Amino acid sequence: MDRGGGRGAGGGGGESVSVLQRRRQDSAIKNVKLSIDAKNFRVARRFSTALNSKDGSLDEGEGGGGATKRTGERMHAATALNEDVAIVDRLLNRVSRYVVVCWAILVIFSYWIVPPGSIRRYSGMEWNAALVNLLLLTTTVLVKYMPLLWDIKLKDMSAPSPASDGRRTGTMMVGRTQISGILYGGLVTQFIAVMTVVIMVAFPVPVMIDPILGSKVNLIRWCEWTPLAGYMTLMTECIDAPEYSGGKLTQAWRKKFEVSGLMSLSTICGLVFPFCTNLYVWVVVMTFSFVTYSAIIVRYFEKRKLFRLWVWSGGGSVDEIELYERARMSLTLHGVCCSIWTLITVQYFVTSCGHLIVPKTWTMLHDPAAMMIGECTMDLISKCLYMSLIVEAHQAAFDEVRRANRRLSELRNAMNVVWENSSDCIAISVQKVSGSTSSMVSPSFFRSALVAGKEEMIQNITAIVLEHSSLAVQSHQSINEPFTNSSRMKESEVPNVGIKIVRKDTFAGVDIHYSGNDDDTFECVGSENEVMTCHVASITEILAQAWQIKEDEIMFDYETAAEDESIRTKFEVKVTRLEENAIVMVVRNVSEKYRRFEAEKKFVFESTARLKDAQANRFTRHEVKNGLLAAIEICGNVREQLSEPVMSHESLLSNLENMTELDRTLHDILDIILAETMARDVIQGMYVPRMECIDMNDILGKTNGFGLNNSRFSLVCSPSPMPIIVSDKGLFKCIYGNVIRNAIKYGKLGGKIATEAKYDEATGEFELKVINLPGRGHDKLVMMGKRASELVFSHGTRLHNDTHANKQSYSAGDGAWIIRNCANILGGKVEIMFEPDRTVFLFNAPMKIHRPSFDVDKFHLPPSVWGIAIDDSKIQRKLLERFFHHAGVPATHQIVLGQNSDEISGFVNFVLDLVKSHPRSFFFLIVDENLEMDDGDASSHKIISGSECIKQIRTALDPEQEMRMLALVRSANDSPQDLALYRSRAHGYMQKVPLRGISVRETVSRFWTERFPPKDGGNQGGDNVENSITRKASVENIRDLTLISPVELLLEVEDIDSFCVQNFDNYPHYHSELWEKIIRLKGDLKTVNVDEKFTPTINLIETIGRETELSDFMTIWLRIRSDIVSFVSQN
Repeated sequence: MDRGGGRGAGGGGGESVSVLQRRRQDSAIKNVKLSIDAKNFRVARRFSTALNSKDGSLDEGEGGGGATKRTGERMHAATALNEDVAIVDRLLNRVSRYVVVCWAILVIFSYWIVPPGSIRRYSGMEWNAALVNLLLLTTTVLVKYMPLLWDIKLKDMSAPSPASDGRRTGTMMVGRTQISGILYGGLVTQFIAVMTVVIMVAFPVPVMIDPILGSKVNLIRWCEWTPLAGYMTLMTECIDAPEYSGGKLTQAWRKKFEVSGLMSLSTICGLVFPFCTNLYVWVVVMTFSFVTYSAIIVRYFEKRKLFRLWVWSGGGSVDEIELYERARMSLTLHGVCCSIWTLITVQYFVTSCGHLIVPKTWTMLHDPAAMMIGECTMDLISKCLYMSLIVEAHQAAFDEVRRANRRLSELRNAMNVVWENSSDCIAISVQKVSGSTSSMVSPSFFRSALVAGKEEMIQNITAIVLEHSSLAVQSHQSINEPFTNSSRMKESEVPNVGIKIVRKDTFAGVDIHYSGNDDDTFECVGSENEVMTCHVASITEILAQAWQIKEDEIMFDYETAAEDESIRTKFEVKVTRLEENAIVMVVRNVSEKYRRFEAEKKFVFESTARLKDAQANRFTRHEVKNGLLAAIEICGNVREQLSEPVMSHESLLSNLENMTELDRTLHDILDIILAETMARDVIQGMYVPRMECIDMNDILGKTNGFGLNNSRFSLVCSPSPMPIIVSDKGLFKCIYGNVIRNAIKYGKLGGKIATEAKYDEATGEFELKVINLPGRGHDKLVMMGKRASELVFSHGTRLHNDTHANKQSYSAGDGAWIIRNCANILGGKVEIMFEPDRTVFLFNAPMKIHRPSFDVDKFHLPPSVWGIAIDDSKIQRKLLERFFHHAGVPATHQIVLGQNSDEISGFVNFVLDLVKSHPRSFFFLIVDENLEMDDGDASSHKIISGSECIKQIRTALDPEQEMRMLALVRSANDSPQDLALYRSRAHGYMQKVPLRGISVRETVSRFWTERFPPKDGGNQGGDNVENSITRKASVENIRDLTLISPVELLLEVEDIDSFCVQNFDNYPHYHSELWEKIIRLKGDLKTVNVDEKFTPTINLIETIGRETELSDFMTIWLRIRSDIVSFVSQN
């Protein structure tokens, strides 16, 4: 027993505690003052903490720290007390089996050891005494135990009702639980006693004569008493309260087993006496029996002395009351055992020795049935008294239903004021030793179900009591995973849950232990009230989640939805663990708050989107305006310099600089517009990929200005260098640019970022990895696992906090979502992995290597082809002339229209007349989509569709004439709707892009061969692929064979001039780099060497070697430079 704990309980019996104050925003309660017992304060303090909102407070009086310490001790004691009860139950259940086996063995042994003549039936008074003993004992057992067994094990099921669609309804007892070890031991004791008397009444039994005393010895009776003496003593010891030692509750098991064993040894001597024919042996056995029997008397006075030290005033917590009751019941049982068994000893000597002392006139003592009558009388008295005390001990300390009820009552009394006035749902749940749980829930959670079930006035109901058979195994979810409607518990999966409605008039004395005669039945879930079924399933899932929590306090969200997903209810659940087997929950309906938050979030999102659109529009307008103004200024400078009568060398260099700046400015404007339109189309799901040749090494090495010369960035390619890939350059740059920015933004500050690119030619799969070191909050992302990877690519989701001491920014969380959309358009997939020491972004997509056919160089349009183009822009008309020239259209067959309104309005008739007048010629038409007619008169302003003109031309021509025509629409508008319109009216569509060398012939050859397939099955510039093409040839196709204009040649010359001036003093050191620039210039000159004008210049370049001296190099370079400048001046 916990003697120290007993003194503490007595000392704190009448103390009072300080005031509990709490603030609730959504409650009418401003200050709740609870004056409760000092031991109950520890529970109430934890409960009040659980109810406090985030901005609430809890003021404690002096000694708050001590209260916290005592709470921890009490919580540990409660845990040990439950463990002690569980240990006692397991021990007594196991020992009871051994007791039954030992009794059976002794009975069989008694029949075997006695002579056959000593086995006889009882008759006369002996048989009558045994029969009366059997009847009275059996009746007492049934009266005492049957109500308990009925409450614990049985379940009355009614017939299916029509309203329940054939489902069975009925009552379910909350007290349905395991039988405690104490009660089970009492049943085993009574079973052995009853079966012993049955054998004595119904069968012949071994009866011997004591050779010393000359009295009858009923061996069957001693076979019963021998195991039961030790077992009953052991149960008495197990009922005793455990001792508090070393910070935990322990039992003196060795002493308990010693006393129990001594009692069995003392009793077994009764079987030995009939076989002791020698007086001295008989006396020794009797002495041994007395000595061993005295152990229980010594133990009784020892426990009595210790119990008197326990001064208790009747107050205290449930645990302390239970410890006191166990100690009291154990002492009482010990006293009963000592008294009754001492009387049995006295009865033994009176009935066995009385006839040797008193005269025969004492006929009762000389009657042969005196021994049987005495034994039956004392056995009946001892079993009935023991049985009553065992049932009382079971109900006081070992019945888990009543233990749970007492805990709920303790918590309920401590929280009565808060329970009645709180607007939130409050639930108290207590777990039993068997694993089942009893929960008391405030009626606010079931309000709609109670109304739907037409219960009495809701204000008359104060609580709903629920009983779950095994709540711990009902939930298959983790607390880190959100609830979803698809994973919710279905109605058919709802376990048997006992429900009891507690009314205010019975709240003070409510007992969750069900009685078969109780009017307030526990209804089983699955009855006619479907709303109640739904609410019970929800509270069951919430309780299941709560019992999985190991922390002292935690909060999580729970969401429930109707079958059609029309009504969704969101709850905020705060769980506080009061003890190891008791929790309190506060369930708050935050649906309205959540809907308000979602509305505010949507408003902020839309406002931010509009603001961002406005900012993007302002940015685009600003950049485009500045770019165009800069271009206009550059053109003005060039015009002034060209107006000079004689152009000096400085004027020429200034013109080159102006043209370079103009080219860069115009390309920047184009990139801004294309990137903006591409982003909008990707977000709206309207983007169609534009496949082109892209140099991965250039993009991966220079994206966003982070070149490889920065030691922070590294690039590894396989194969190295990467081949030229056919893909959408804009989409790929968007993916890679966003990934690099995220790695810089969310990775380790200043940490290294590695890019790994791999192309598998066998599978045609391109793989990109971007690896960065972990940044702030990385450990939380690792703990989230795959869930974090899924959330990263969700729309409007941000997993990082951008705001810290030195940085304030806002991110909509759409970057990764746009990346995924871009990858999907390319037919690929993206993935991000948060590993403990790094973050890895992975992008995979099918891509093809650009393998231009050698036949492109051999492709030529037919000599009779006519090239007809129309555009309202003067610059575009010049570009189209160059396009026809490099496509191979003879200069005499080139017609470019659109200079005025007459050419635009008469374009259809002009083409029709030309086609009909040349019946053996082919016609190649390139028509701008938007042809603007404006001769300075606002009334004559009109826009004509070029694709509509092509449609009119094709419709007017007969099939044979139309078969000789290739008509293409050229436009900057390339949305899916526009492309579908162009292809329905014309033979194809051409983008408005800068003209690039051999790409002209590749483009023309593709359209031409599709329109006019070769008769011999060959390919005149189609898609024939030669596997032997190397990357070097591919790079030449997109760079060295680019159409080089005179301005571009001057830019290269200027670049070499600047390099020579800057590195004049270190010529040997930079000679190799200068040599590479000279070789690149040589390749460009070969590209434009159409009329062999640059052959002498190319030969001069070939005379320059890697070992050429500086003086010789400068002489040769000046001649080369003079030839190039002369060519530019002439053109």
